[in-house]
Amino acid sequence: MRRLFNILLYGFLAICITVSVGSGLVYFLLSASVPDYDEDFTVAGLGGPVDILRDSSAVPHISAASAADVYFATGFVHAQDRLGQLLRARRKAEASWPSDEILDLEPAVSDALASYAAGVNAWLELVSEGGRGRGSPELLIADERSIAAWTPGDSLRIARSFLNGLRPGSAREGMPSISGAIIPADRLRVPELFATDPEQRLDAWAIDGDRTATGTPILAADISGSLSLPSEWYLADLQFSTGPAIGATIPGVPFVIVGRNARVAWAFRSFPVPDEEAPRGPSPVRAAGFLTMLELFARSADAIDAIGVAADMLPKGMEALAIDRETVARWPRAEAVRASSFRDIRLAELEARQSIFSTEGAIGVQRDTVSSVARTLLPLMAKELWFVQSRDSIEGTDADSLRRELLDRLASWNGEMDRYSPEPLLFWTWVRALQQRILKDEFPTAEQLWTRPNPNFLYAVLSDRRGSAIWCDIRLSSPRETCEEQVRVALDDALGWLVDRYGRDPSTWTWGEEHRLDMQWSPISSRGLLTDLLSLQAPISGDPYTLFLTSFGVEEDRPFLVSAGSNFQAVMSISEAAGSYYISPTGQSGHPLSRFYDNLFPSWIRGEYLAMSTDLSLARGGASGISRLTPATSDSPRMSEGQSE
Repeated sequence: MRRLFNILLYGFLAICITVSVGSGLVYFLLSASVPDYDEDFTVAGLGGPVDILRDSSAVPHISAASAADVYFATGFVHAQDRLGQLLRARRKAEASWPSDEILDLEPAVSDALASYAAGVNAWLELVSEGGRGRGSPELLIADERSIAAWTPGDSLRIARSFLNGLRPGSAREGMPSISGAIIPADRLRVPELFATDPEQRLDAWAIDGDRTATGTPILAADISGSLSLPSEWYLADLQFSTGPAIGATIPGVPFVIVGRNARVAWAFRSFPVPDEEAPRGPSPVRAAGFLTMLELFARSADAIDAIGVAADMLPKGMEALAIDRETVARWPRAEAVRASSFRDIRLAELEARQSIFSTEGAIGVQRDTVSSVARTLLPLMAKELWFVQSRDSIEGTDADSLRRELLDRLASWNGEMDRYSPEPLLFWTWVRALQQRILKDEFPTAEQLWTRPNPNFLYAVLSDRRGSAIWCDIRLSSPRETCEEQVRVALDDALGWLVDRYGRDPSTWTWGEEHRLDMQWSPISSRGLLTDLLSLQAPISGDPYTLFLTSFGVEEDRPFLVSAGSNFQAVMSISEAAGSYYISPTGQSGHPLSRFYDNLFPSWIRGEYLAMSTDLSLARGGASGISRLTPATSDSPRMSEGQSE
């Protein structure tokens, strides 16, 4: 017996030691790729020394004597912080466009792309020398045996991929199209039925100086897209000799896409246009023009100058807005003609309600979670239900009292999509059940049409626009059903679904229980257990039509799961008194072991914006690191602490 005990004890100790050694080895390999922001580097390809000051949020402030060296360092920090994301973006872009035609780019853009590529490759060279865990944790388990050098063509393809993502889903190559679904002859065609969402959406609005507290214009920018770890956006401050430019960049592209310099702030709105390039999407020429426009924006002297550039180079489907200390300018000069969205309606309400705006007021508008969809559809859906009894399809004798209680709650509800309230959950479950009842008989196999709520279609049907109420009739039944009947039955369907999941006490129901953010780590190749372990989950307010946008998922069992939404927001003013602010859902680093991996997540959830400053003295306070890039042939001393371009 003693011998058996010793064998088991030694076996247990051996297992513990093996697990400890293995865990330590894994941690060492993973932590080896966490960048040290105080480390200096000697690299080839630089014309002069570059200082990289990381502020308290790890935003890099890059100072150099030449634009080429600034773009070199931009590529370097993108690769240092987001190598896995860079390679993933390149792989995706190459899958869409295996090769780019040779273009005669503007010299400034061509030089910038070449310098950026050299900066990425400089970091790849440091990684290949060893001791940095292949530069990114996912590369330890990915099938990337060797990493090809970065080229300017890679950046151009990523720019094309970004522009392509602004188009509606059915217009993108490889996306399943539902617009070809056959509409029965007895059904009126409703164009909104087949509308699809883009992968990304740019939105912006501006307030003239006569309506601001400081007398200078305010520009608010909102970008929506995938909510993933790391974020799709990377903030950087590029301190050129001609002046700084700070804002949101895409890893893979060296230019600030939404941001400001010392004189001008710029942003964009995107909207669907007829697809004129199907199925290939934006051409290399159009992507090159977009990059040229961004390069010129960083050097613009005023808003009129920036918009003059946009007039020649702005891609179709986009609208440019720019402000300086006095002017709000846009291109096209007349606002693009398009149908008002539910978000536009809410924005117009908030703009009309407030006569004078501050930056804090603009931030409040951006974070607004009142849904115009609820305010528009609910009166159409519930207008008869306070007077007509619904059928009792919920088991139990208290079904009618439960229904009455919930209808009374909705009657006094203002449409606020608060994560801790039951009303949003009841409303969207009801809308989803109604759309399924209306469309399932016409399109029994096209689940994407009747499972994901389409408020524009439902508004057309419930308001009987040009006879659209015919959609409420079930084609397979003999009687002709009305929309009022379908609404009543859908309410019982929704209540049955909610009671099954959460019980009969509505006070325990919350929107955030179903409307949960699922922000997953995006590795370069396959997903797996590691991805699930590194994800962030939290209840979240809003819906796909609130100004703070949170999209719905596609899972049948979790229809309101959030994996996309507002992933970068900024409020900018050239006024020194007002300042500029931004917020992003994650951190600057793409490394799960870095403290800057998800450090911004709590602030993003609470709507607490961070200062967007090009002042190096402010950035130096609480700085997370200061590093220098030195040319391989240079031994220049470090810049003095107070020096700034």
